[in-house]
Amino acid sequence: MSSTALTVSDVAREAGVSRATVSYVLNNRRDVRVSEPTRQRVMDTARRLGYVGSPAARALRSGRGDVVLLLIPDWEVSGQLELLLEEIGRFVAAYELVCLRYEGEHWQGSLHKLLSRIPCACVVTFDPLNADDAQALESAGVPDISARLLDYPGMPHNTAIGQDAIVAAQVDHLLAQGYRRLAYLAIEEPRGRAFTQARVAAFHDICTGRGIRGAVSATIASSLDGISRTVQAWFAHSTEPLGIAAWNDLAALGIVSAAACQQIPVPQRLGVVGGDNSPIAVLAHPPISSVKFNLQSEAEAIANRIADALGCVRTDTTERLVAAVEVVARLSSSGPG
Repeated sequence: MSSTALTVSDVAREAGVSRATVSYVLNNRRDVRVSEPTRQRVMDTARRLGYVGSPAARALRSGRGDVVLLLIPDWEVSGQLELLLEEIGRFVAAYELVCLRYEGEHWQGSLHKLLSRIPCACVVTFDPLNADDAQALESAGVPDISARLLDYPGMPHNTAIGQDAIVAAQVDHLLAQGYRRLAYLAIEEPRGRAFTQARVAAFHDICTGRGIRGAVSATIASSLDGISRTVQAWFAHSTEPLGIAAWNDLAALGIVSAAACQQIPVPQRLGVVGGDNSPIAVLAHPPISSVKFNLQSEAEAIANRIADALGCVRTDTTERLVAAVEVVARLSSSGPG
């Protein structure tokens, strides 16, 4: 039997129950008593027949859709951001909702077209919407769950993991290990420029606040030659041990490799701390210290905002007191010798 021709009546006839019972089960109506064996028989029958309900029909019955639309700006979706989005999807699934990502700049200014095609329960926005898109949401009656990762004028980030918190963890770790001359090295990523700029600015603000003089930074292309020239230039100004906070672990690996080429001892004269605690950090020689992000807690907090906005019953209300970011210390920053 073709799945496109299947109806609730087909499932009911095959399972030996009423159409109403099938509807109650497939729509997860817990306010109607259906025995667990019957519920399971209906689910098994629908799965075996390949029955697929209509999202539009479900939205009409429930008064809202079941899609959580993640509106991703024109950012590079990889690394920690990719993992965060995956975690949000995992938590949202507990509310029987489905996460759908829309990435890039194409949706901006045309959100009304998306909303006309997708049965949204809500949207999650990671940066401020323009006036047209905000109006489209308001007209559609779709809640906007804000999860800003960056600071905007008059609208600071409202997630636990801020760019300043990441850099502060790196700077404070290097200072605690005994490095008094500090630098920040970022790698050019056109679709990640907003993040690198935010971290470089945070680095200088934090160093000023900590009373660190002569802090330097550079944003360069991802090449070992470029990293080597930058590190060499920094050492040309002083032979004092240097602590470098890196944009991510790949940049930190480049710094460690450049130091080896120039016979600069790590960590005695050069301390390095990376930025996302990836497997690269453990495999490097020496192993690289790095900032670990508590993505599970961050994603759960965003999922809880979604649940609150939609009136869902929280799946877990246990409050977890964990650090948003923390440095995992390894040999690369164990202090000047």
